[in-house]
Amino acid sequence: MRYQYLDARLRQAFDDAGLDRGQRALLQGVLRALDPDAHIGEHVAGLNSAFLAVTRAQTALDSHATEDQPRWNLLRRIITTSLACMDAAAPAYDHGGARELAEARQTLLDVDAAIAADGQKLDPQVTATAAKKLDPRALEAAVKEWITPLWNGVELPLRARMIAEVAVVVAVHGRDGRQLRADLLRWLKKPDSGLGDVFWPPPRRHVVALVVRGARVLRHLDVLLPQARQEPLHRNRLPKDDFLKDAVDGSSVLVRLPVSAADVHTAALLGRRILGEVLDQYAAGERLTVLDIAPLWQVSGPTGRVSRGTEHQRTVGNAYPLTAYWPAELRSAMRVANLARQVSANTAPMAGAGLAWSALEATGLDPSKIAWLAKACALQMLRQHLISLHVVTTNHDKQLRRPLDAHVPTTGVKHHLKSVDAWLEVLIRHNRPNEQLKAAQEAVTALAANEGGLVQDLVELWRMRLADSTALAGWLAEQEDTVAAVLEWLYVTRNLAFHAGRFATPADELTAHAGQAVADLTLEFLGNWRTVERLRGEPETSAVEIYRRLAQRKDQLEARLKRAGSVRRLSVEDISGPDEKWWSRKPS
Repeated sequence: MRYQYLDARLRQAFDDAGLDRGQRALLQGVLRALDPDAHIGEHVAGLNSAFLAVTRAQTALDSHATEDQPRWNLLRRIITTSLACMDAAAPAYDHGGARELAEARQTLLDVDAAIAADGQKLDPQVTATAAKKLDPRALEAAVKEWITPLWNGVELPLRARMIAEVAVVVAVHGRDGRQLRADLLRWLKKPDSGLGDVFWPPPRRHVVALVVRGARVLRHLDVLLPQARQEPLHRNRLPKDDFLKDAVDGSSVLVRLPVSAADVHTAALLGRRILGEVLDQYAAGERLTVLDIAPLWQVSGPTGRVSRGTEHQRTVGNAYPLTAYWPAELRSAMRVANLARQVSANTAPMAGAGLAWSALEATGLDPSKIAWLAKACALQMLRQHLISLHVVTTNHDKQLRRPLDAHVPTTGVKHHLKSVDAWLEVLIRHNRPNEQLKAAQEAVTALAANEGGLVQDLVELWRMRLADSTALAGWLAEQEDTVAAVLEWLYVTRNLAFHAGRFATPADELTAHAGQAVADLTLEFLGNWRTVERLRGEPETSAVEIYRRLAQRKDQLEARLKRAGSVRRLSVEDISGPDEKWWSRKPS
């Protein structure tokens, strides 16, 4: 089961606890945002968040004051994109934190005015003072108080925006999605504390045991990590049933180190990151030796309970290439994107984020063209969200989905859509739908009601957006602003990691995930574009030209939506492809 926030066990727990739709949506929304398989529009790293925007702005201001990095012009772009994200999230803060958000906004406006006046002569003291004024923790505290109104009932679409902000605060607190799901299942059976205590438990002491391969003893580890303990491992001396036997290959050493974390899985991740940074010392001292940390881990919790696991690695039955031929211009980008994924997986998120930017840079992207790519990604995200909605809506009841399948055919064991536009047609309101379309629409309503919670919210949200072309235009603009903020921050992260030598910043793991997601999304539509051109025997369009054309298309679509009053002619089937078919659908 890929979507664990929709699985039968969780649904049964909701039923047993008597949760209503909004309460289910809250829990499922947070779990979906923490799901590593969620795409950029759903995962916490790509959600619009005022809290995250202020956190990044504070980091940028502080870094500029101390290291002159990011430079004044890039700093201004960070402020601009942060303000856009804060303004979009502002309605949610009417439930708490509005004053703190307004103060943060004014601080950024004051710095922006100073940059406009002084340019490269900007006084570092200005940015240092502003960094001290910004207080992301005040916004964090406000968001934590939203649990009560959300549990008691907030109407859409505000509920969805508030849940997204809550999910970001949960992630930054250091919560693993799998562990949170297990904790929620226990809490639903016996809610002996508040939901906030489940989302944000206080960090406690855990002892993490990891195997370092490539050495039997790490000299002076007690100096570099005073609380760490090590034990040489010999494969032939391990009991046959010992959990370490599969991790020991040649010279190996078991390292135990204490970490403070909110849950077991986060403790394992933090321990791996700490030990990985220590191994930088040994890699530099032993240049001919490769030291790595085995994926296996063991954590002793504060109660003495021992948990074991391995780093999550998803597998597939059949792996497919981006294209069935070698697109010359994309080879470097694919290579660097793959390296970024591997580096991030090895708990070096700053380097991974920097490499994700480098992957985009390999396609010809530079900071002056970020706006183009952000617009192109917004188009692709529209198509991606609609496909995702079909997947989660048709997740369970085969009987209810039959009228929908008759109008919206799918193919393969995974039920991939044959036509995204056919699905779009079902979601759009019609005055006089034919019998087949009416049956499909009623099936969607029944499926959503049967699933309840998050799925019912998503169906209602998309029906609302597609019923009001101005609302859909606003959604596209927000996705563009969110991706632009991610791209600008990726560029800052790359400079901090590769030029200033920084290896940690607040929420850097979210930055790495977002960078990888944007790189994957970009390669997805570039690969599709190139495949179509190759099938037609046409010369390849450069990636930068594709960005420019898609940016122009997004602006044209947004303008059309604002004046059309309807989305009846919108086509998303090839919305990010080489053909200009985005307003060509013939309504049934």
